[in-house]
Amino acid sequence: MNDRVSTYAKSVPLKTIYFTIVLCFVSTFILGCFVFTIEADESWMLMSAMKAFGIELVETSALDDPVTTSGGVYLAIHGLMALLNVDILHHRFVSVLFSVILLCLVFLVANYYLKDRIAAAAGTAAFAACPGFLLQSSLATAEIIATTVLILAMLFWIRFGAKSIYLAIFGGLLFGLACATRTTCLAILPAILIWSFIFHKGWAARLLYPIMAISVAVVVFTACKSAYYYAFDGTLWDRSLFGLDAATGMGRSFEGGLLRMNYLLVSDGFFPVLGILGLVAWYVIRLMSSDDPEIMRLCGFLLIAGIGAWAAWVLKSPIAHVRYLWPAIPLVWLAAILLGLTSLKRVKNPITFRAVHATIMCFCLVQGLFNIRMLAVGESLTVLYEFARMAPLATPRAYFAARNDQEAIIRAVRNLPTSGNIYAVVVQATYPITYAAGRTIKPLRTAQRVSDGDFLIVVPSDHNIWEPSWDLIGWIQENTLLLERHGNYALYALRQGASTPRMQ
Repeated sequence: MNDRVSTYAKSVPLKTIYFTIVLCFVSTFILGCFVFTIEADESWMLMSAMKAFGIELVETSALDDPVTTSGGVYLAIHGLMALLNVDILHHRFVSVLFSVILLCLVFLVANYYLKDRIAAAAGTAAFAACPGFLLQSSLATAEIIATTVLILAMLFWIRFGAKSIYLAIFGGLLFGLACATRTTCLAILPAILIWSFIFHKGWAARLLYPIMAISVAVVVFTACKSAYYYAFDGTLWDRSLFGLDAATGMGRSFEGGLLRMNYLLVSDGFFPVLGILGLVAWYVIRLMSSDDPEIMRLCGFLLIAGIGAWAAWVLKSPIAHVRYLWPAIPLVWLAAILLGLTSLKRVKNPITFRAVHATIMCFCLVQGLFNIRMLAVGESLTVLYEFARMAPLATPRAYFAARNDQEAIIRAVRNLPTSGNIYAVVVQATYPITYAAGRTIKPLRTAQRVSDGDFLIVVPSDHNIWEPSWDLIGWIQENTLLLERHGNYALYALRQGASTPRMQ
């Protein structure tokens, strides 16, 4: 950094500005814990962890099988917390804590490789603006924990993986824990071998150690999943392979190129294909010039792993929403940030230096405003599918209304007479109500007759699972009495003897 640029950097408190930006993002993560509705998968995972730790729960289909896509470190932390009988807010604070750890890790890594605290602070602020960060940080899901463990594993491997067989085994243990915590991390494992083959010399460092690490990771993953199943229902493999295939998409046949194009278009919203190709070309050019070899090694690992996970998502993901694109998103995002910051270090023109920092700040501002809009929406399911372009851009009718509506319907369900049955057309969508209200909700089946004192609950649902038909809407009007309605949540009393409608 030349004298004029250095003078400007010292005269303007850039580091303070960037740390303030990071603090603002963390504040939105904390606020999200309070205002986002309890999401169906979130409550499903928490109830699975509770059952695995022997906690008594009401009867629900959520407990038929453990959630195969999560476990490991997530299961250990949230299971132990559930033994303390904490509420959803405390579970969500775990995600915020790991978000702070992840941001600190990014700062330390950037500062270590760049030897520039201002650039490291800028990179941390840009990383906090990563797409999907708010959702992952504000919900009690496994993505943030898995991403943090995975990046720690990658840093360990780059530094120590080629030194000895014992260090390679320990590296495999860390990778295995990341995979057990979030199954999507399995797509990262081939990157260990590919990166080691490219950047190391000698057959042991290029083949033996990475193969050993991958093998250990698979063993750790299998052991963690087996322990999860065993603690959950006393069996090891009943339906477990089927569940794993369904959760990862590996057991599904190829649905056709046109359907996969939908996934490609969704992922293109985060990392345009041309942008990824440009990033790879930029990296190769920088690698050929042999400048900053240490940071090039790190960026190489991040790119190989991130693009591999991105491609696996496009080809095999069972569902097209943003949670399955983690940790692919933060890995590629971090690689782009580090490459950009190494170029920023070479800037000698103070005007260019100011323009770059102004651009970073404007980007963080735009993403921060987008996060605030998402908080105002508050409906976690809607926001998930906004990201995936499968739901229209939501406009809140009132701030934080969705969470207030959900809490109101939870109170109503909790206060219903215990003698009556509670039904729902899509039971999976009511898992948050079961989790928070502690009431069993049964599926409304075809040709079923209801009794006096039974109830029907309608909640927002994943449209991939169910969309209401006109016949069903007409049946609800004719055979139910509306008791309470709060936004998109409604509670009805069923009329005695009403036959359930034909389901789609």
